Amino acid sequence: MEAVRERPLFTKYYDSVAQFQPEGPSTYIYAASLEERSAFADAWLTAQRSGGVQFVRIVEQRHEDAQFRARLDDGTEIPVSLRSRGQLSSFVDGLATRRVYLDITGQDQSTWAGLLRACLAKRIETMVVYTEPMEYSYSTAPIEGEIFDLSERIRGLEPLPGFARLHGSSDDFILVPLLGFEGPRFAYLVQQLQPDSDNIYPIVGLPGFRHEYPFYTYWCNKTTLVSTRAYRQVRYARANCPFSLFHVASDIMHRNAEKPLRIAPIGTKPHAVGAVLFVLANASSGQLVELVYDHPIRKAKRTSGASRVAVYYVSSFLPAT
Repeated sequence: MEAVRERPLFTKYYDSVAQFQPEGPSTYIYAASLEERSAFADAWLTAQRSGGVQFVRIVEQRHEDAQFRARLDDGTEIPVSLRSRGQLSSFVDGLATRRVYLDITGQDQSTWAGLLRACLAKRIETMVVYTEPMEYSYSTAPIEGEIFDLSERIRGLEPLPGFARLHGSSDDFILVPLLGFEGPRFAYLVQQLQPDSDNIYPIVGLPGFRHEYPFYTYWCNKTTLVSTRAYRQVRYARANCPFSLFHVASDIMHRNAEKPLRIAPIGTKPHAVGAVLFVLANASSGQLVELVYDHPIRKAKRTSGASRVAVYYVSSFLPAT
């Protein structure tokens, strides 16, 4: 079998945000949260306007009714329902260019996943941008499975808007959790879905964003890995690479071709991008593949600083799958 490391990876890295500049003509879609790493796009607005880059800022993201509100360069604000493929399609049709940078750093998963699907459906040249944090915030009162202070609570399992798929009542399915630093999220998935222990294939980010991060991942998820014996079936994909994740998930699916597959993006954002691409690529396959997500409420100051920037050329990758 071809090694994952030898497969084409459509990615460009920049050592800092200062080195990355979007190329025009293009549209740059982003949101600025309270995390420092999500706000640097605002500094480009004046400088880049003359360079042919149109900026679209997501100014509001509402989980309760699955909507976002986008502000265009001219100040016009557009509400978009994430449950309406028609509204998402109209939104991307109205963008100033057919070349889009989708900066997911400050966007909720529901928002960027819906926009990514709409852009790819319209065959828009799409690059996903992700900025790594300099540091994660350590918990002042760490408990078992949580050494970082990342989420306030879990809202509950429900599909991402627009990604729901009907499935049968069979309990014989494959669960692929993409593990991060929040052990309670993995435990919650297992508790809610009740998969057979032999059918759990966790994916750990290796190499990690830092050398020590895979060890943190194991430590944070140790209780559930041991109680389910899922540690026997752990797989590895580069923590910062959606395409590595895509290929590893494909390998798991092909080894279990007779069973539905549920993939849970509860780890890194690049892995979540790979999960969305994987589900989109297999939407019309004979095997049921679906996303399951627990919709955490994130802490406002969960990270500090901004480190490397990755640009993923997703529209170049997907036709090659």
